[in-house]
Amino acid sequence: MKLKQAFVLLCILSLVATTLSPMVIAQSTQQTTQNATGARVSLGNMGISSVGNMPVMSMVKGTVRDGSTQVVVTYSPAFPASGQPLSITLTFTDAKGNLIQHQNYALSVMQDGTEVFSNTTGHTHTGNDMQTTNNLPSSNPIDIRVTLNGVGLPGTDPSTWTGPKGDVLGFHVVPEFGPLASLVIAISIIGVIVISTRFRFVQKV
Repeated sequence: MKLKQAFVLLCILSLVATTLSPMVIAQSTQQTTQNATGARVSLGNMGISSVGNMPVMSMVKGTVRDGSTQVVVTYSPAFPASGQPLSITLTFTDAKGNLIQHQNYALSVMQDGTEVFSNTTGHTHTGNDMQTTNNLPSSNPIDIRVTLNGVGLPGTDPSTWTGPKGDVLGFHVVPEFGPLASLVIAISIIGVIVISTRFRFVQKV
C-alpha cells in the first residue's frame, strides 16, 4: 500500500469515527445513581432517531427506586444547539407500561450552570406532555431534571395525591460532537500508523 492509499484510508477512518462519535458519547454517559429521596436516576442517551444521516431527536428514560413509575423524555433537536429552543416530550408510565393520568411534576433544564427553563407546576391529564425552552444560549451539554409530585387532579389537595412524591430523575444531554470525538479520531490515526508500520504497508517515497 502506497502512502497515498494509506492517507485515503486514514481519511475514511476519521470520517467514520466522527460520524459515529455521537452514539459513542451517548453510550459512555450511561450510569445509575441514587438521589437523597431514594429515586434511581438514569443518566445518558438511550437512543437517537434520524432521518437519513441527520439525527432529529433523542430519548432518555429513568425509573424511580420502587419501579412504580418510569419517565421517558424525548427531546428535539437531538443535540443542544445554540440559538434554538429544545422541545421536550415527557411520558409517564407505571410498572406495566400503562400511561399515568393526572401526573404532577416539575421540570428544570440547566445549561452552563444556569437554569434556562423551569416549570414547577407541570401536569398531564393523559400521561404525555410537552414543554419547550427558550432559545438556548449555547450548544453545551444540558441537564434535565424531572421531579415527580404525585398523581391527582389539579386544584385538589396535594396531600391526597398518590404515587411517588419528591423523586427526582436526572438526564444529561450531550452535544453532537464532544471531546470523545477527537479521542476516537486520534485512536484511528494512531491505529493506521501502527498497522502501516508493523506490516510495512507504507513505502518510503
